[in-house]
Amino acid sequence: MTAVLTLVDAVEVSEPVARWAAGTGPGAELTGTLCGVYEHSVSLRCREASGVPLIVNLTAAPVETVCQAQIESSVLAELRLAGIGTPVALRTGGAEVVGTRLPGFPRLAGPATLAPFRAPASWFDTADGRRFGQPRLDRAARAVATDTDPVSGAGQGALHALCGLGIGLTPSGDDALVGLIAAGRVAGVGVGVIGRFTAVLSRPGTENLTTETSLCHLRLATAGDFSPSVLGLLEALIDPERRGLDRAVSRLAQVGHSSGADLMAGVDALARCLAIPASPIPESSPAQSLDQKAER
Repeated sequence: MTAVLTLVDAVEVSEPVARWAAGTGPGAELTGTLCGVYEHSVSLRCREASGVPLIVNLTAAPVETVCQAQIESSVLAELRLAGIGTPVALRTGGAEVVGTRLPGFPRLAGPATLAPFRAPASWFDTADGRRFGQPRLDRAARAVATDTDPVSGAGQGALHALCGLGIGLTPSGDDALVGLIAAGRVAGVGVGVIGRFTAVLSRPGTENLTTETSLCHLRLATAGDFSPSVLGLLEALIDPERRGLDRAVSRLAQVGHSSGADLMAGVDALARCLAIPASPIPESSPAQSLDQKAER
């Protein structure tokens, strides 16, 4: 017996959700199945013709992440009870659309303009983060800053080596990668390195790199889509007087258990690289070559 399709109307959606829904036809509807049920949200797995998953976070709160739809709280409660595997059609036709595209941002006058800032404590400040994460993050930041990325002893590029590392539904290393990519785009650096990482994300077997949700966010980041809170941080950072920076940092820090802080660790890592003279990118140490997934 085929499960009944649940129709859900969105109140507000992020731009990628609206864009993908519009591509399905006049109905502006995304069809998928619930793949995650959490305390304050559910996740909807949708696929486009190429088979690439779009993982949409359905919540009763206004859009704050890059791939999110706000729905009525009563409907969210029903979906949480329905559980994983429930087929859902998300209708976006009458929803407000929250912009997520980066290209409209002005380029910085020079790389050094993206100065370091006071980022909150993240997974990279924990014992495991300092040992396994920080060396890889520093190497990835240097790769983006210099647009040079020698392959490590494990056969990985510096950005690839961060995939799936750390904790959370979107692992810390992936969140930091989103921050690195966003900061690199604004500063106008790392075009080649980011382009090669984009190619990595399209290879067969990519689903083994990290979680499905995180892979969705990484692909959106390389395409130029970021959450409103990330765009708010970038806007404050490129302001010569840094107006609203404290507020932007506080807002992003509230995203996820540690996702916002981990993302800001990536932004700050690149800012620190651009503030110091260029130096060779070190190869991975033995400690860095440990299985990333074991650290998740």
